Parts: sequence; structure tokens; C-alpha cells
Amino acid sequence: MEHVGILLDSSIYRRIPHGRTGQESLAQYELAAASYNLIPCYMRLEDINVSAGTCRAYIHSENRYKLDTIKLPYIIHNRAMYFTTASHHKMAGLIQRGILIYNLRNRYKKVQIHKLLSRNPELVPHLPETEPATKQSIARMMGKHSDLIIKPSNGSIGSGVMRLTQQSALWQLTFHPKAGKWRQVRFKPGRLPSFLPARIARKEHLIQQRIPLATYEDRPFDLRVTVQRGMTGEWGVTGMFAKLAASKDAFITNVARGGSAMTVDRIFPSVFPYVAADKLQSSIHHLALTAAHQLSAELPHIADLGIDLGITTAGELYLIECNGRDQRYGFRKAGMPEEWARSYREPMAYGRYLLDQKRSALLSKTSTLLQ
Repeated sequence: MEHVGILLDSSIYRRIPHGRTGQESLAQYELAAASYNLIPCYMRLEDINVSAGTCRAYIHSENRYKLDTIKLPYIIHNRAMYFTTASHHKMAGLIQRGILIYNLRNRYKKVQIHKLLSRNPELVPHLPETEPATKQSIARMMGKHSDLIIKPSNGSIGSGVMRLTQQSALWQLTFHPKAGKWRQVRFKPGRLPSFLPARIARKEHLIQQRIPLATYEDRPFDLRVTVQRGMTGEWGVTGMFAKLAASKDAFITNVARGGSAMTVDRIFPSVFPYVAADKLQSSIHHLALTAAHQLSAELPHIADLGIDLGITTAGELYLIECNGRDQRYGFRKAGMPEEWARSYREPMAYGRYLLDQKRSALLSKTSTLLQ
């Protein structure tokens, strides 16, 4: 059996000996890897010695995790976030040594992803209007739309998201301060709340047309579609579930922000009674896969995406954002254990595919040299 490396954030890595790795299930990695004759070894970037070709890693053995120094695996599945120049240089050094790292980067700026998707004419009708947030772009978007979202371009799990809505002659900004409950501030056009320009100047934000989401039991919902590469190397839909906002007035559906995860089989029949469920799901799969193919043509080594799709009452689909490190626990919370397990299995299958491709290329090169 061969090793597959799994890069983890330090916060998770440090808890491995205690068996408390939060939402990242190491047991699922091990079950999945075993079916492809792989042994997962859990590591951090700082524990890799590039020049020596070794690393310190945890490996499950005899009912516990043992820390050992091993030969650097040829393939590494990245589940960690790295932002420093030194980290990027080290990753580049690994690639130069012939190490295959998939999901090399797993966070991209939302504005960048929107631009890449907009290069595909088939996707353009499914993209809400989006711009980098400045005082000028906010004024421009307020002149075109009555409901807008402002959010950090590098944010995740709904953190820092604000909503801007027109209410007769006034506008209302809904936001969540660092401490306390949601707040609303009303203002006249052309007179933004004083903290907003400062916030978007301090940290890059985008402003986006808000999609009028369909509702289930009066709660807005969108869809999380997990798209991954597997044993064939091609993109496939692992599964999807609906993310429901906490209440009818909430505009964030993230499970980490009080939202709920439910199966689409439970929701679609009552929300879309006149649309064939298989046809709707086929359209969702097609859009998600088209987005994945478009991004993988532009971004190297991506293999695992969590795509958020907005859906209106009329069944219109919109690409809200794409996440490079899909939080797989949504399947478990939606009561979808098979899809949850598969979301771990597909990355291991892709690891096996990459190893087989590497071995095949080496055999071909050796055969050519011997002729």
C-alpha cells in the first residue's frame, strides 16, 4: 500500500492524538483510502523537509495515531489554508520535486472566481451582477438593484456578510457587529453609513446583486453542490443539499451561522410542484459541472469544490460562489451519510488515479529508453 499525504491546518493537526479533529473525519479518510490501497498520513507544511524528501506525519496504526518520519508521499491532498509567501514558495518547491498536490490552493478571491466564470458565455446568464465594493460601485449598484449583498472577497461561512435593501426613499444596511446581535442602519441615497467606506477600504469586499431565493416553510434556501474529481480523473457531482436560513428574515444560509441542512428530496416537491424533480436536478448538476470545468481550465490542481447555487421560485439557477475547501459536514447534518462518506472517498480515489497516471508515465518513459 502507498501513502497519500493530507495537509491539515495546525489547529486540527494538534488535536489528532486526542481524537478531536472537529468536522474533519480522519476515520472516513482511512476507510476511503483503504479501498484504493492507500494509507493516509496527516501532516503540516512546516513538517516537510523538501531537500531531504521526508516529512513528519501521523499515521493510524494499532488503534492510535503514531507520529513518524516518512518518505514524502508522491501525492498530497491539501485541506489547509496557506497565505504567506514562504508557504507558497515551499509548495512550489514540492511541485518542482515532482510531488503532486491537488487543491494546491483552496481559497480564491470571490471577485476572481466571478471573473473566471464570466469568461464562459454559457455561465454568464447564471451569474448575479458582481463588482469589487467601492463607494462608487456601491452607488452604481444601488442605482440598478433594490437588494444587494456586500461581503468580504476572502471570507467564508457567512462571516462579515451585509445586506443593503431599498425601503421607499431610504436604504437599510443590515450587518453584524463583532459583538452583539444583527443591527440595521437606515440612510438616504448618497450618504452611506460612516463605517462602511472604512470597512471596505480596510479589507477587500465585493457587492453583488441579491438573488430572490425560493423559500421552504417561509425560510430562504440555496443549494450546496459538491463537485469532485474521482477515480477517472473527471469531475462528478458527489451530492447536494439545501441550506436554509435560520428564519424568514435571515439572508445567510450557512449552517455555521444558524442555518439548517436538508435534502432536496424533502424540499423540491412542495417548492417546485410543477417541475419534474429529475429535470431540475439534472439542470443543477449540469451548471455545477460546467462551472467546475471552467475553473479547472484556469486554476491548476483543483479537484474539490463546494458550489453554492441560488434558486428562485421559478426554478432559475444562479452561481453565488465556489468554495475550494468544501465543508463536508453539511451532508451529515442533512441526514445523508452515504454522500458524506463519498465526499471523503472521491478525493482518495483521485489520489489513486494520480498515482496510477504517474506510474504509467514512468513505465512508458522506461520502455522508451530501453528500445
